[in-house]
Formats: sequence, C-alpha cells, structure tokens
Amino acid sequence: MMLRLREQYPPTVEAHPVQRAIRTGEPQFLPDVQAEAHTMAHNEEHAQAIHELGNTSGIVVPLTARGRTFGAITFGTVPPQPPFEESDFQLAIELGRRASAALDNALLYGEAEARARAVEALEFVDDGVFLVDRLWNPAAATAFRVKGVKALGRRVSDVIKDWETVNDRVTTASEPTAGTHPAETVPVDVHGEERWLSMSAVQFGGGTVYAFRDMTDERAIEQLKSDFVSTVSHELRTPLAAIYGAALTLQRDDIRLEESQRTGLLDVISSEADRLARIVNDILWASRLDSGQMGTAIESCDAVELTNKVVGALRAHSPVEVELTVDAPADLPLVAADPDKLRQVLTNLLDNAVKYSPDGGRVRIALTHSSSRIRFRVEDEGLGIPQAEQTRIFEKFFRLDPNLTRGVGGTGLGLYICRELVYRMHGRIWVSSDGRRGSTFTVELPVAG
Repeated sequence: MMLRLREQYPPTVEAHPVQRAIRTGEPQFLPDVQAEAHTMAHNEEHAQAIHELGNTSGIVVPLTARGRTFGAITFGTVPPQPPFEESDFQLAIELGRRASAALDNALLYGEAEARARAVEALEFVDDGVFLVDRLWNPAAATAFRVKGVKALGRRVSDVIKDWETVNDRVTTASEPTAGTHPAETVPVDVHGEERWLSMSAVQFGGGTVYAFRDMTDERAIEQLKSDFVSTVSHELRTPLAAIYGAALTLQRDDIRLEESQRTGLLDVISSEADRLARIVNDILWASRLDSGQMGTAIESCDAVELTNKVVGALRAHSPVEVELTVDAPADLPLVAADPDKLRQVLTNLLDNAVKYSPDGGRVRIALTHSSSRIRFRVEDEGLGIPQAEQTRIFEKFFRLDPNLTRGVGGTGLGLYICRELVYRMHGRIWVSSDGRRGSTFTVELPVAG
C-alpha cells in the first residue's frame, strides 16, 4: 500500500516533509504523522489513504555532501511499532550522514575514473596537449623534448623558451563551450631548433588547456613547393625567352642576317629547346616516381656501351671548357639494370657535374667491378659540396646554389630522381667532397646473373 500511495501521490507539494528536507537541507522529525496528514496531503482522499495506512511517526533525512543535496531517505513506523523518539531521530541523522558520505564517495570515484580514462585517452592522441602545471601527454612531452613527469608542477616558461611571447599570440577561449576559434601557428624554440606549432587554448575551472599540432614538416613541404614553383618559373622563363628572342630575330625583314648569324640563332633555339625539354622531363620523372607509376624492367646491360652513348650525347652541348672522359676496363661484366633508368641516372649525374663546373675542368666517369657489384664514379673539379649539405642534396627540390650566386640553375629534382631510380634497381648512391673543390658521385648496381 505504501508503494501504491507513493505512486499516486508523489511528495511534490512544498509542504511535504520530503520537499522541506530537500529544500532546506534540514532533517524533518514527524512525531505524529496522523496529526499532520491533512497538511501534507494533496487532498482529502490522500489524507484518508495516509490514515488507512496507520503511519504513526516519520523521519526524513536529506542526503547532503559538500553543499550538494542528492535526495532524501525516509523512515516511518506503523503499529505495533512504537513511534520514533528523539534518540531515533539522532540515529537517523547519523545514518543519513554516513549514507551521504558513501554516495558522495561513489560519485567522486566515478568522476575520478572518468578523468583517468580521459587522461589515458590522451596518451594515444598524436596532437600535443598540456594543462598548465598539471598534465603533459606524451605527444606534448616529445614535441618539447621533456619528460612529462618532470614538466609537472613546473611553470610553462621553465619548459618552453620565450613562452610569454608565444602565449601572447595564442587566442584563448573563455570557456570550453565557447565554440571553435582559429588556431595560431607560431614558431617555438625547442633546444635551439625552430618548430612551428599550430596552437589553441581554452580556459576552464581547472586551468588552461593548450592543444597543438607540430606543423614543422608540413611548413617545410609548403616552403619547398613555393621554392619549386619559383625555381621552375625562372628555369622555364630563361629558355623560353631565348627561344622567343631568337625566333623573332629570324622573322625580321628589316635586317639582313649573315648565314653564320642565322646558324647561331638556330643553335640557340636548338640548345634552349633541349634545355626546356630536360626541365620538363625532370618534372615528369619526379611526378611518376611520386605517384608510384614508375616501373623498372631489369635486364643485362653493357655498362660501357651505355655510358659511352650518354657521354657522346652530352659532349654535343657541353661547354668547351669542360672535358668529358670515360675510363672503363674492356672486360667489365654486364650490369643488372633498367637501361632507360640507368641512362637517366648517368645523364643527370654528368649534367650536374658539367653544370657545377662553371670554370671548366675535367669531368670523368670511371667504371669498375668489385665482387658482385658494378660501380660508376662521376668525378668533377667544380664547386664542391659543403659537408653540412651532403646529406640533403638527394632531397626533392633541394638546390646547392638556390640564390644562383654562381649562375647555376636547375629544378632541384635531378639528384632526387637519381636516388629513387637507383633504389628501384636495387643499388646504392652516395657523394663525397671536401667541400672546397670537386665532388664524386658513386652508383653501385648488381652484376647481371
């Protein structure tokens, strides 16, 4: 009957002792329930139901902890139980206090578990996240080269150099629900190395959370793309301008050209068209390599014959100041390679050697046999390659003379193409130079089985 009465007449009226206990936070003692039935009942029918139940006394104790009321616990007596006394009321209050503490602890434990799961999830997030003085996830610790446990409790300025300058450029949201706001990409000094971080921040009751993504590599790629567009534009403009100028001169009717002059202009058109074709060819080779569309057909090749053909073709348009020579033994075994790819590698290496010998000199390609490998060595007496840049010259778009201080142009793709083609033919390529004068590029490929 008690459950049916509670379902039909829930304790929602303001005068009800349950409502008073929840609203005020004070325990309620009802020594005579029947006397108060008409006050706390919804209507006469409700009061009659309470009378039929025979409830003689009651106690309502609010469940309260840390300023929050979770609900209430009620006690009641019916005959033949004696009505509650003051001692029962005090016992009920103590039971309510303990129940409140247990409930609060359960809620706190649930919240702690949720926070622990959230922190654990941050362990697997690739982006860096740190809560000032309290939390550093592994990505953040790695980005700033610190141990997360050592960063805890320390000021951010002690961990990140020039933090105040960085923080001034980061927009901080006033609350987590403030909506999206653009992240700011800022340079950060990490142990002497400049890193570019796309960073945002948000404030909440526990402090300020900073989230960031390391954009250094992406920024470097974008810079390379920008440099490539600028370089290719310059490289294409030069031969096109020469071809256009020579063609216009040949078309003029107002001047008479000697046969030698006409031949010279045609030579300009021919050589610059060849240069233009090589630029376009480099771009196409690089595009095919990047897209994975470049296949290789390994076969037995005569390395000496192939080398002589490449050198012969280059002699036709090489400066007279540069001497091209081939040094190879007569009994050199066949090499296992894709002939078209090997021809491109040798062409690029020899063309580079000539190009980086602006003062002339000898460019020599030597072929040797060692165990199960055929070695091609391209030696020049040109500008040389600084030690710090020898590890980078095979990168895409990298140029040794980016500002054209020595008048050496190029797309920065030739050596990248060489490296990728040699790897696809199961070979190796490297460079050696003292950085002052001359360099040697070496390619090793397997002997044909």
